[in-house]
Amino acid sequence: MSGVLLDQIKSRKFFYRNLYRKELIALIILAMMAVVWIILIAWVALDHMRTVPSFYACSSDGILTPLKALSQPNRSDKAILE
Repeated sequence: MSGVLLDQIKSRKFFYRNLYRKELIALIILAMMAVVWIILIAWVALDHMRTVPSFYACSSDGILTPLKALSQPNRSDKAILE
């Protein structure tokens, strides 16, 4: 009688242990997937949020001309000395 009861207790213990291990593995896999999704979403968000210049200059054939900031005037030393 006690042997049967002991076997039932052991089988229940192994059942819960195995179930815990399976759930732990599933949780680790889901956590890894969440990290991958967060990295992917952050990369896509940063890629789409890059600052696009709102003002640009181009010639009549469509070639873009770089603009200088007003804080960095485009003057040579010769023009400043005159």
